[in-house]
Amino acid sequence: MRKRIVMLFTLTAFVMMLVTPLTISAEANQDTSGAKVRVLHASPDAPAVDVYVNKDKIISGMKFKELSEYLPLDEGSYDIKIFAAGSKPKKSDPVLEENLTFMAGEAYTLAASGKLNDLALTEFSDDLTTVDDEAKLRVIHLSPDAPKVDVFSIDTPLFTDVGYEKATEYQNLPEGEYSVDIRPAGQDKAIFNVPNIQLKKGENYTAIAVGLLKGDPAFDLILAKDQ
Repeated sequence: MRKRIVMLFTLTAFVMMLVTPLTISAEANQDTSGAKVRVLHASPDAPAVDVYVNKDKIISGMKFKELSEYLPLDEGSYDIKIFAAGSKPKKSDPVLEENLTFMAGEAYTLAASGKLNDLALTEFSDDLTTVDDEAKLRVIHLSPDAPKVDVFSIDTPLFTDVGYEKATEYQNLPEGEYSVDIRPAGQDKAIFNVPNIQLKKGENYTAIAVGLLKGDPAFDLILAKDQ
């Protein structure tokens, strides 16, 4: 079966997405009365991974900063296992394993986050309901060595005091171009800036802080459409 994965370019270059033929079934784009689940590789020093749902491999060779499309799943509980890419499940232990329950009509992002020696599988609930005349934006903080942050558009605060492995609520924003500053919570000096972010009305977005403030790969933002 041909599958694919969504690769997100860094926002330091441009806010855009590149689709490459790798790992996710085309069924992910179909409407379903069940749940929708996507997976993000957000561990800065972890190698590429394979992702299994129960005994089925659903993603192969996912690299840091790659985000899958949404997969349709029936409501229920699932055993989620993440292996180093190319591992044989019968001969290897997963680097992460969680039993998670997904509800019909809900959407989720599962993020493999933290450094390799402290990996976690973090679950976030996604909002796919749109507003016709505005965009919706939230922020997820997955940079393991960054402090709590405030997110500004020029001098206007959008989100404040966002902690590691936490997600903000979605905020309705007018369609347009935004210059985003990431600042340590309560401070005036930005540690990261992303100019020229385009938000379109009727679309939902998640901006995800990844990477390391001190080290490689460097701190960055990726922008995902929640659709």
